[in-house]
Amino acid sequence: MSKYFPQGIANDEAFCNRENERSAVSACIESHEHLVLIAPRRYGKSSLISQVLKENHFPGTCIDLFFVLSQSEVTKSIAEGVSRIVNEIMPATKAAGKKILQSVATLNPKLTINLLGQRIELSAKQSEEKSISELLLALDEIARKTKKTCVLVLDEFQQIGELKENHAIEAAIRHAVERSTNVSYIFCGSKHHLLNEMFSDKSRPLYHLCDLMMINRISTVSYQNFLNKMAKSKWKQHLNEDALSEIIYLTENHSYYINALCRRLWREKHAPLISEVRKSWNEYVIQQGAWIIDELSRLTLNRRKVLVTLASEKTKEPQGESFCKKARLSASGVKRALNDLIKSDMVLKSQDGYYHILDPAISYFIRNSH
Repeated sequence: MSKYFPQGIANDEAFCNRENERSAVSACIESHEHLVLIAPRRYGKSSLISQVLKENHFPGTCIDLFFVLSQSEVTKSIAEGVSRIVNEIMPATKAAGKKILQSVATLNPKLTINLLGQRIELSAKQSEEKSISELLLALDEIARKTKKTCVLVLDEFQQIGELKENHAIEAAIRHAVERSTNVSYIFCGSKHHLLNEMFSDKSRPLYHLCDLMMINRISTVSYQNFLNKMAKSKWKQHLNEDALSEIIYLTENHSYYINALCRRLWREKHAPLISEVRKSWNEYVIQQGAWIIDELSRLTLNRRKVLVTLASEKTKEPQGESFCKKARLSASGVKRALNDLIKSDMVLKSQDGYYHILDPAISYFIRNSH
């Protein structure tokens, strides 16, 4: 049943709801505007963007910056991404393609023809930051001449901020984005505080370049409808209400874990009972135990104390007397540990004001270990 609960990107019938977000992202692209999309890792950012591009037939590509370690690697990644989009939007005939490529001659365009059709590669020989601007401006020029609206997604964009040349790279990107007419840029990231700093700090080149959108967890009602639809497809019946509630309770509406648990449940020949949901989830979390222990072992004692306390009860007042007493820490000690956990994306303050552990598998593992 990986068809409905994929490990990777979810599209079409495997994609659950997010109608408001899809509409907002689509409207942004159609208006040639740009967007910062923020959500913790494995919340479904990539699936959301992929679904929007697919259902609206927008040419686009995603450049994953998670592993870039230098400015030259950023330039190389952008060159490869731009080349992918150019190959998607270029005219099918060689003559028309050559005519358009004349406008970006400084990027040494290479047009090759083989059995699979034509392929174009772009490169730049200026300084790294000028090369980045050139590549992005060239993409916009080609999109304008082909009368296409296309999308360039820069995923895990906060990694740029970790490089020593971050200001030069950010300035080069801003130069191109501000002049863009046919390319919409979507900047994605999972480190909220880093990404927010890049676009909200007046001293940074990307200050107020575009709007920010936070991606939250999918609602319980949406998941209830979605899971019952998948159950009807698999077993010709809706899920038992208790089993359905337990799936949502254990996974805490976390897209990655909903899929992980349901992949296991949907392998069976009958719809699960609540006891089978609990058993399957417990087995799954035990299998993840090695990496969870490794993750927790890297934390300071005070951070572990705060996590253990949050695992037993989420709170709106972590510096209150009750929470501090259970954590066996002073209010200032809780504050410092909590801020560090938020920065490392282990704890999140939700829209209702409660602080809770971001990863439901870690939360469950801690509760069952104490």
